[in-house]
Amino acid sequence: EPSQLKMFNKSKIVKKDDSKVTELEEAVAKSLMHFEQSHVELQDKSRFVLINSAEEVEFEEADGSMSKYYHIRIPYRSYAFYKAIGDKIIEHLEAKFGCTVMIVANRTIISKRAKHHTSQMRPRSRTLTNVHNAILQDIATPSHVTGKRTRVSLEGRRDEKIYLDPLDKEVTQHRLAAMAHLYARLTTHKINFHYSKPTTFQQKKLDSAKPKKN
Repeated sequence: EPSQLKMFNKSKIVKKDDSKVTELEEAVAKSLMHFEQSHVELQDKSRFVLINSAEEVEFEEADGSMSKYYHIRIPYRSYAFYKAIGDKIIEHLEAKFGCTVMIVANRTIISKRAKHHTSQMRPRSRTLTNVHNAILQDIATPSHVTGKRTRVSLEGRRDEKIYLDPLDKEVTQHRLAAMAHLYARLTTHKINFHYSKPTTFQQKKLDSAKPKKN
């Protein structure tokens, strides 16, 4: 029953305000429902993965060509469930939509100057730095951040290098420009992605994955 499926899709979308659900949000919700139905073994987590919004973002690659990605926001209460299966959800959505998909949890930054009761400590996870770090980890999925280096030039320009797991190069290389664009869009910080030097163990894995020469 199409109308029933539409209701199902709507149950995957949580809007804080009364804003209208877009066609893209409907399509993402529908795709998440399909994921849930076709991965029965993951349903204990996937049924709690809801979305707040989805948007298509166009950006310019280094060579001047235009690319796009989908930026999906999920409620923070979905985050723990999503985190356990995030790489599989992203793989499913990217196969469906044919472009890079990044999912970021909605987090609230609490200012240092916010008035608190003396008994209330500001949660560390809500500081600006921590929220930015959490956004970065979200954007890096299906890889993860292994290190960071910030250099400030004499002119005061910040050069932030973010290092990713070298074992994930295959699955992340084509996404790096989109990842940097979304991070700058959400935080106003410009970053450059690199891969950390493989450990001896990682190098062995990388070597064994290379096609053997006859």
